[in-house]
Amino acid sequence: MNNQLLKQKGQVLYGLYYLKPLSGWRRWTVFLTSLCLTLTMGVSAFAAGPGTTTAELLKIPVGTRAIGMGEAFTALADDSSAMYWNPAGLSRLSQKEATFMHSSLLESVHYEHLAFVAPTDNFAFGTNFSYLGYGDIAGFDNSGAPTGNVSAYSYILNGGLSRSFFGSLSLGASGGLIHESLADNSANTFAMNAGALYTLDAHPWSGDYHLGLAVQNLGPGLKFVSERDPLPRKIKIGAAAEGIKTLPLNLTADVTVPNDNDAYVSLGSEYWFKEIIALRLGYAGSNDEGRGLRVGFGLKYSGMLLDYAYAGFGDFGATNRISLSMRFGEKVRQLNSGERAILKEAKASEKDGAFVPAIIAYNELLDQDPANDHILHYMIKTYDKMYKAENVDALAEKSVPIPSPEDAAMAELLPEVPSAATQNAAVASADILGDDPLNLNKLPEVSALDVSVGAHVKDVSAPKTPSAIPDLPPSETSGTSASPNAPALSPADIYGN
Repeated sequence: MNNQLLKQKGQVLYGLYYLKPLSGWRRWTVFLTSLCLTLTMGVSAFAAGPGTTTAELLKIPVGTRAIGMGEAFTALADDSSAMYWNPAGLSRLSQKEATFMHSSLLESVHYEHLAFVAPTDNFAFGTNFSYLGYGDIAGFDNSGAPTGNVSAYSYILNGGLSRSFFGSLSLGASGGLIHESLADNSANTFAMNAGALYTLDAHPWSGDYHLGLAVQNLGPGLKFVSERDPLPRKIKIGAAAEGIKTLPLNLTADVTVPNDNDAYVSLGSEYWFKEIIALRLGYAGSNDEGRGLRVGFGLKYSGMLLDYAYAGFGDFGATNRISLSMRFGEKVRQLNSGERAILKEAKASEKDGAFVPAIIAYNELLDQDPANDHILHYMIKTYDKMYKAENVDALAEKSVPIPSPEDAAMAELLPEVPSAATQNAAVASADILGDDPLNLNKLPEVSALDVSVGAHVKDVSAPKTPSAIPDLPPSETSGTSASPNAPALSPADIYGN
């Protein structure tokens, strides 16, 4: 065993030494190949025979589309099933996606799968739940006598996270709880998956090329009663080509090395017609469900996807799988390190009120990815903030400023002096209404005594000098005192009703 480990260490160091003069996609290709070979030999050294592992739920492939492509999905992994095939593929999703898959396996045995993935600018996360129900199983005691039906089921609850680095390399990990129950016995454990996905810089025949690596089902295994059995660990190495010669054609290939069987190869293909109908064909070399052809198709309308796959199940015939997926929300592409720095600077400028530099930075990101609705939303939101801020500033310039506490205190101590604006307003009001718009100055002067004795009202509008009053008879003079028999005047007679 020590010699085997030393040999693997030497291979890794040998590969790293020859990586130094390489650059670009060649370096990553050689690195991933060396790493995959090392891990493959490591798993082979600790491999067990068929039937020696537990948690059969982990052997059932997830994703109707991936199954229709021959279960070769490690390097493509661009939908919600990525957590099963390669967690690093979560970074390739551009919208939120929710999926439900149903599989009818044998008689009452059925498999259900739910998944949800949400991408963001910095990372992508997802979760899924898988349930395998065995239906009712006939029970017997140690003597062989029937004891009635018992139930058996198992499930796994997973969560995953992925992030893109340098725009071409993505790393991801997922893990979850596994539960198995048989009659009155049950067991629990956990399993971890890890993966890497690298997009090559070269584009021969106008295609996009990806390399993938995934390590599945790392964990302590399930323990029933006193014995613990290992999980079905796998190492998967994959390659994928998209859009060769600008055709809507995807080709995939996987090499899988399990710890309980021989290594095998899987191949897949997918062709889209008008981005509406997809035809899939593949070959799965898996020894778990039976090797052979896989066939499937997909229908896409707006954000809805309906997928179907037909797969062989060895001596048990075939299985049918159907899934329904929905993609929704803004389109988001996970940014690389340089783009994340631009986004961080734009948000900082927006926070400081420098809206124009923030808008320019968002526009720079949109130039690199015009379909990124999330960045466009940032840009529109910043513009709205700038527009509101300009309106507030313009309104503040036209408004009377609010005095400071010091100015308010000084105003209480010093006599109030009307401002120029107040004086101008008073003058304008006097021009319109006059000094006495209600003619209050022309009301007659009446004392309380005059009212009580019924005295004549003195006309205050007439001149008060004696020389200005003509000599008239008492009966014709309105300003003289009335006779004692004259009626008293009321305020209503004086001021009117």
